[in-house]
Amino acid sequence: MPKAIIFDWDQTLAHTDTAIIDSLKYTLKKYGKEPWNVVKTKYHDIKKPIKDNFLNFFGNKAKEAYQDYLENYNQNGFSKVYPTEHAVDFLYLCQQKNISLYIVSSKEPSLLQKEVRQCFPDIDFSQILGYGATSQNKPAPDPVFKALENISYPINSHNVWLIGDSQQDIDCAYNANILPILLGNGNLMEKNYIKEHQQKEPPLLVFKNFKEISAYLETTETLKS
Repeated sequence: MPKAIIFDWDQTLAHTDTAIIDSLKYTLKKYGKEPWNVVKTKYHDIKKPIKDNFLNFFGNKAKEAYQDYLENYNQNGFSKVYPTEHAVDFLYLCQQKNISLYIVSSKEPSLLQKEVRQCFPDIDFSQILGYGATSQNKPAPDPVFKALENISYPINSHNVWLIGDSQQDIDCAYNANILPILLGNGNLMEKNYIKEHQQKEPPLLVFKNFKEISAYLETTETLKS
């Protein structure tokens, strides 16, 4: 059983895609850019955080456009954000088992902090790190090491899990030498990538939802006992 679990945020612990996409659509329209369904195909690098994609989307207007995006998100986005299925139950289960909980995200910190409080007001997270918490964001391991900087046990795949929904998250877990868990069956990822990493050590674990991860967690406790 792990001593700590690190979670991604967007589409992992919380459904935020509607809030993100609606604010992107608003900003693209304001700057006279192509619609989102075109931009996401032509310019969106899914291996990078949204903020780092603004240069692709808006060129020399990227900084200004990002501020407009944040303003629109703050005004309209939070009402569209809610926990993913079975996430609350899984977090309570972890608390019962004294597993420390962390969030490492590439989201704007002010948005992230507000959404965490909104979705999980009763959950005690040891650290909540957003974009820019370290000089390098995911998939670099730096945010993981910063989140765990005060622990007293080794950082390895036995002690620490990372649960996320993207290649960024899985690459980050391997770079930090912790256990990678893919949530949502990797529907937006290359199947060859998933297969290849399921053969690695430690193997990539793939689950449909947090209910399945809860069952696996209980299994690890049974095996240990």
